[in-house]
Amino acid sequence: MKKLLADFNQQDLRVFKEEFLSFLPETIMDTHVHLWKKDFLKKEVTEERMKKNPFLDHELMAGFSFEDFKILEQKLFPGKAYGGLFFGLPFLEVNLHKMNAYIAEVCKKNNSWGLFAARPDLEEIPHDFFEKKFVGFKPYPDFAVSKHAQDFSKLDIDVSLFDFISKKVLDFSEEHGLILLIHLPRKGRLNDQRNIEEIRSMAKQYPNIKIILAHAGRSYCYYDIKDSIAGLKDIKNLYMDTAMVNSFRVIEVLIRELGCEKILYGSDLAVAALKGKNIDINHKHYFVTSTPKPWSLSSDEMTLEDMTFFIYEIIRAIKVAAEKTSISKAQINKIFYVNARKLLEDIVQKKP
Repeated sequence: MKKLLADFNQQDLRVFKEEFLSFLPETIMDTHVHLWKKDFLKKEVTEERMKKNPFLDHELMAGFSFEDFKILEQKLFPGKAYGGLFFGLPFLEVNLHKMNAYIAEVCKKNNSWGLFAARPDLEEIPHDFFEKKFVGFKPYPDFAVSKHAQDFSKLDIDVSLFDFISKKVLDFSEEHGLILLIHLPRKGRLNDQRNIEEIRSMAKQYPNIKIILAHAGRSYCYYDIKDSIAGLKDIKNLYMDTAMVNSFRVIEVLIRELGCEKILYGSDLAVAALKGKNIDINHKHYFVTSTPKPWSLSSDEMTLEDMTFFIYEIIRAIKVAAEKTSISKAQINKIFYVNARKLLEDIVQKKP
């Protein structure tokens, strides 16, 4: 992706050196990295879809390969060892067989680990699942489309978790203690009691599964999580990643209510490599981007030259929350590396 980081400048480098260089551990594990190539698309993405989903943006549709990831991490995190937990784009338009094969190829070549994108009608778990370096699954609400005829352009699909996560995936993940990275459906997100009840039910039925809620349960705003966290904090096998969470108040809730051991740093690359920020307006989140996007608050007459990357705003939010809660350097390291390493080690040591 040649255009990504074309707007990297000295101000961005100053942000990293002054704010993050001493704050971040020497080794970082990003638990939320999408990799894909354009030829994985099996059908054209509609303009309507592109307008509503950041990952279907024209600037990103060309793909984001492992080589792109390496270039990006070296430029954005100079001097740090930056690894990732990789998976593809879990969208209807993507050929999942090609995409999963690519993730396996990347992980085997680079001693990394990946998540398998699975539709709810998955008939068979690959016999070489572990040889392909998979440590869990990445289901997605989009895949429940067969049961619902409405337009799936938006991310607030009103489906059950069990509509897009199959029993086969749940049983296999339970047997081997795998990761299940869940993107919550429904407009209310964590404020929809049905989501809370289904998370609790899943965690109780499958206590060996390492359930990770992507984007802290899509809690981009404090309102999304301030009350709902009470229904989740006693679940022992539940974790939250920080992908695209730019609110320090959300991270502060996670630290105070769940503890640092349950928080996993994640970015949501490649979207996080765009310049912008998630903002909270009247309890709703909006993207603001430095250049106009149909899915953000932007104007053709306005460019915001002082913005930095979403990924830096994620880390900035974690840093502010860490300062406000007075957590230790060791606890910060847990969020950025140790927690993810422990989850992976537990799976790898037990895999058949």
